[in-house]
Amino acid sequence: MRQRSLLSVLVMAGAGAVTLLLAEAALWLFPVSTSTGAMALDDRNPVMRYTPNQVYVFSKGWNFEMVNRGRINNYGFVNEQDYTKHGEADGPIVVIGDSYVEALMVPYEETVQGRLSRLLGPRRLVYSIGTSGSQLADYLAYAQFAGSEFHPCAMVFVIVGNDFDESLVQYSRGVGYHFERVAGESRFRMVRTDYHPSGWKQLMRHSALVRYLWKTVGVGGLSLASASSAEYVGNTDASASHERVAASQAAVDYFLRELPHRAHLPASRIVFVVDAPRPDLYSASGAREEGRSYFHLMRRYFLAAAAGLGYETIDMHPRFKARHQSDGTRFEFPIDGHWNGRGHEEAAKAVAASRTFQRLGM
Repeated sequence: MRQRSLLSVLVMAGAGAVTLLLAEAALWLFPVSTSTGAMALDDRNPVMRYTPNQVYVFSKGWNFEMVNRGRINNYGFVNEQDYTKHGEADGPIVVIGDSYVEALMVPYEETVQGRLSRLLGPRRLVYSIGTSGSQLADYLAYAQFAGSEFHPCAMVFVIVGNDFDESLVQYSRGVGYHFERVAGESRFRMVRTDYHPSGWKQLMRHSALVRYLWKTVGVGGLSLASASSAEYVGNTDASASHERVAASQAAVDYFLRELPHRAHLPASRIVFVVDAPRPDLYSASGAREEGRSYFHLMRRYFLAAAAGLGYETIDMHPRFKARHQSDGTRFEFPIDGHWNGRGHEEAAKAVAASRTFQRLGM
């Protein structure tokens, strides 16, 4: 009896293993998302980036509803061109942000940086630095890296709904940089959570089945979504407690004060592109700008604070609203909240028409 039970277990285990192997083999025939291969984050590599010089595949949806292919360049950032160090006389324009700038899901030529690069041609290079999950604290680190490495003539930052509170240690403890209050004081300091991919994780990156479930289907995100009942506006929790808003505003103030020093640029050469509160934008009530969600409050605060310090700000709300009311355009994908090519188009047109670009003779 015991032998028969053991045999049954072995047969079931063998059948399960064969099924997994067949699924693994079959998925190699489909455009499963590839691993970008996040590199270690430590003193030797002080900013988050990906394994350089590789072609990637992005896909989303169990039936591969979204598919895009692109390139990670020699510096480990998503861009079709390789980067080189520059002196102060010929520095590029650098676009910095999170997954909106990384834009794995958008063809390069349709992104903000791709469109600006095509517009400027040989007159000025356009580099982009963006990784998923980045926020204000990471943007400071990227600005410092870009300032010393490329000596840019201008920087453009894309600011979205989860950039504010997620920059604070008290709300987010993920990999990368965060703002932390100095004990007994009102000021912040930058702290870094290092990252070293485990051998097991590096091995799993090679499995098509694991990548299909985790990246293409997004099983991790599905579990988080089902566990949360929060209302979202602008890709962040809409609730706006006094504590959360006050802490986020303090983070914004610190970021704006620190940025020119770290970027090695005056505020007059830095442009902020601030996202609109989507999908509220598309409803009659949400098209108004006086909403009381967390993102409504924070985007208004950021726009006013940045303008008051001499930065140029671009509010995408009126631009998205005007085009949507004109032709019904939506600026994100049906199954993904990031900007689609039309969102990037509107942002690129706004940057190209900015005072900063006009002063630079662009």
